[in-house]
Amino acid sequence: MRRRPRLALGLALVLAALGSAYGQHRADYDREALLGGQEEAEEYARLSPEEQQRRLKAIVRRIDADNDGLLSKDELSSWIQQSFKHYVTQEAKQHFHDYDKNGDGLVSWKEYNLQMYDRVIDFDENTVLEDQEEESFRQLHLKEKKRFEKANRDDDPDLNVDEFIAFEHPEEVEYMTDFVIEEALEEHDKDGDGFVSLEEFLGDYRRDPTAKEDPEWILVEKDRFVNDYDKDNDGKLNPQELLSWIVPNNQGIAQEEALHLIEEMDLNDDKKLSEAEVLKNQDLFLNSEATDYGRQLHDERFYHEEL
Repeated sequence: MRRRPRLALGLALVLAALGSAYGQHRADYDREALLGGQEEAEEYARLSPEEQQRRLKAIVRRIDADNDGLLSKDELSSWIQQSFKHYVTQEAKQHFHDYDKNGDGLVSWKEYNLQMYDRVIDFDENTVLEDQEEESFRQLHLKEKKRFEKANRDDDPDLNVDEFIAFEHPEEVEYMTDFVIEEALEEHDKDGDGFVSLEEFLGDYRRDPTAKEDPEWILVEKDRFVNDYDKDNDGKLNPQELLSWIVPNNQGIAQEEALHLIEEMDLNDDKKLSEAEVLKNQDLFLNSEATDYGRQLHDERFYHEEL
């Protein structure tokens, strides 16, 4: 099956966790996975039922932006999007401390290489390597270096924490948008016309000449190209349309999850969730993006009411 375009590692991991993006809800996953890992699951097990409910009530009150005692679809969606961004940023900040070997508050290209590859790598931009695997790695490493340089916004060649977040997650930072588009065109625009055609979108797919019709996944991809991405119906993706393909729509994912929660938990059919409805369906709520699968119960930023 054709791969999605290459994304920053952190975003790819986030997408892998968001089963609802593809119509698959994660409520049947084991508790450890839902709570973010073994440590979180063990901490959750140690919380008393009273403490679980106290923290959950605090989260509900923070989601309720207009303080009317009810959670609307828009409030849930906004909170879920905030959760996405928070954990992507926190992950990058944690990585930053791992890479900042000398503790000066900056990550150099040398430090990045040492942490990532255990050695400093310096490929010649113009020398193509004979070994195919080594050449593929050279290309990827050069792209990393280019992204590192693009993320830098000051005269210091090293990255501060905000620049490092832009390096790890360029799709989350506005000033990196042009770079994200440029990188996507380099990868997919084979004829160099500044657009991505349907054939380029499908990648290296070659139809079986003996087959009567395309496989199901190709039909799905073609439908997405036509109905989801090619907004002006000209048969190709311009840079902005390309961006909607490369960078998934977190807003759409969040709205889908908000609607799912309301459909499952709304007992009086008012299209909103009360605190009582959330508490009555506590397990479902904790098994959703609304609490990042329970992780928010362990993150004071979310349940501390004074924050």
